[in-house]
Amino acid sequence: MTSFHNPWLHRSAGAAFGGVLLLLAGAAGAQSATEVSLAETLYRQARELSAAGKYDEACPKFAESLRLDPATGTLLNLAACHEAQGKLATAFFEFSDALTESKRNRWQSRIKFAEEHLAALEPKLSRLTLGLAPEVNEPELTVALDGVGIGRAALGVPTPVDPGKHVVEARAPGKKSWSTSVEIGAVADAQTVTIPPLEAGPAPVVAPVAVAPPPPAQPAAPPPQSTPPRDVATERPVPTSVYVAGGVTIALAAAASITGAMYLDRRSDYQNTGHLASDAEHQHDSLRTLGIVNAALWIGTAGGAALTGYFYFTRPPVKAASYAPRWSGFASRDAVGLSATGAF
Repeated sequence: MTSFHNPWLHRSAGAAFGGVLLLLAGAAGAQSATEVSLAETLYRQARELSAAGKYDEACPKFAESLRLDPATGTLLNLAACHEAQGKLATAFFEFSDALTESKRNRWQSRIKFAEEHLAALEPKLSRLTLGLAPEVNEPELTVALDGVGIGRAALGVPTPVDPGKHVVEARAPGKKSWSTSVEIGAVADAQTVTIPPLEAGPAPVVAPVAVAPPPPAQPAAPPPQSTPPRDVATERPVPTSVYVAGGVTIALAAAASITGAMYLDRRSDYQNTGHLASDAEHQHDSLRTLGIVNAALWIGTAGGAALTGYFYFTRPPVKAASYAPRWSGFASRDAVGLSATGAF
């Protein structure tokens, strides 16, 4: 199967700008330039492996690349890889997600690719229906398929599943848990699993509650001694490091804004016509490099802002002690007045 090796399915570097948006919300959740670079490397390796028919090795690499740097082209390649593996239900849902994203961005070639594969996959899907026996009356019953919870509304609905062994479990408070396994065929298999009434479970064991003795009476604490008030003035001047770090942060933010605007403009040109040009690979590499630089600048901006805040909020206080002046009167043969002593 080679249809997912077409050049227009090459992964988009748009997640680099998505990382910039995350940086604006907070540096803790930002996508690093290392993740973008690693995602691109995994994508290229997966393309080579899938071209060689090594789908069991290629699919995990496509999936990890998609996790690190979400892109519609990577999702389409992952769906095509799972289709080649025989995981038709997984591929069907991935093609559906890729179709939604492609329609949102008006990528006609990708829309056509996803719709063709969905149309071919749908009649081949194997389906599993989970149901309850008529006598089951457990309002708190929970059902799980392969460890994933299934809501009551989904019971009785034929659900596409991948071929192979699947485990159905049911639990309810005060009842014994129930489980069974079912083997689903490769193509257009349809099976039903009916969950029977659960058997009563053992009565719960209530552990005795230990009552701790009251704590011994503590002697009354002596009243706190008052200390004479001090007239102390505290200041926290802004150090030079705050201004330096703030200036560098502003410069980084300006550079990141400029490169971000350049990235968006080039990315738009590439998506419209660039991927069809003879130097499409060169344009893509240049676009990816610009995205990495832009992400790095936003990371530097976030770091600078954090460092500026750290310098500002941890600046040391400077205490300037002063004592109120004391006034006293005086009289002499030549004059009468007031005198003051103390620091001002």
